[in-house]
Formats: sequence, structure tokens, C-alpha cells
Amino acid sequence: MKNLFVLLAIFPFMVSCNGQNDPNYKYSDQETEQFLNEITKNAKVSITDITEIKKQPTDEFGIITRCPLSKKEVDEYHKNHGTIVVKDDNIYDFASYILKDFELTNENNEKLQFIDNGRSKNLQGLPLGEYEKILYQNLGVVFKLNKKFEKLNGFIKIGFKMPNGMEKEIKIPVNITINDKIPE
Repeated sequence: MKNLFVLLAIFPFMVSCNGQNDPNYKYSDQETEQFLNEITKNAKVSITDITEIKKQPTDEFGIITRCPLSKKEVDEYHKNHGTIVVKDDNIYDFASYILKDFELTNENNEKLQFIDNGRSKNLQGLPLGEYEKILYQNLGVVFKLNKKFEKLNGFIKIGFKMPNGMEKEIKIPVNITINDKIPE
């Protein structure tokens, strides 16, 4: 009976953390669509920072993307001399992804598979960046494969989903090597 009580006590918390129909999601359909368009337009595959440094065969790589900061965030950035307060209600905090399809091969023409590394299925905030005089929040997802590679080719079809039900899918070409540089 005690275990049932604990389960009933934490069930609402588990459901609220699911992200679907999140009551904390305050963004309009227009803002959501604009966000999804930005992250899919800017999405690309990249090696990780560790791979860039070590230049050794690896089983990890990432998808990186970006979205422009809101006017409020840009104002805060300038007011605080290049910093903003990290919050947990940014639009990207609500974005989840699902792998729809993929085909990945290494330099030996071996087919590689994703393995579940227990990481979040959400976009992760990375350092801010400026591109063409616009401030962006860089975002990313790191993936782990079942085999190492020096060169990775193929494609990934990924869908980004928001709590309001909006979703956008993109097919990203994969053509990376351990000698690449991480895009600025």
C-alpha cells in the first residue's frame, strides 16, 4: 500500500515532465513555427569538440543548429555586457526530437547504428554566437554509434516536436571526418 501511495504521489510529476501539452509552454503558434523553421534551416551534422582536439576514431557526433535570440534576450545581453541569465523556459527547452530514419556508413562501408546513451531527447543549449551581426542561441544533440568512424557518410531524418503538437522534419546529409573543424 505504501508503494502505491508513493507511485500516486509522483505520477502527476512524471506526467507534467513529459513535455506534451506543457502548461508552462507560453509560446504562440507563430513563434513556434518560426523557431522550428530556424532550427531546421540551420541544422547540420558535426564532429564533437573532443574529436576535433584528439583527431582519433570516435563513436560520437552531433547535430548542431541555432535560433536567434529574442529582442528581450538581446537587450539583456547588451545590458549585462555579454551575458544572459539561463532560464528553463526558453522555447528550445521544450523542443524534443525523434529519429525518423537514417543511413550511416563509416570509411569501411560498415553500416552504423545509434545506441541509446541515456541522454535527453531534447535540444541542449550551447554557447551564444553571433552570425551576420545577429545574436543566436546555439543548440545541439550528441549521438553515440555502435562503431567508431574516421569518416561518416549518409543521412539522418529527424523530427523536432513542440508541446503544442507542432512538428517539423528535416533530412540532414552526413559527410564528416575526424579531421573536420566544428562550424563556427
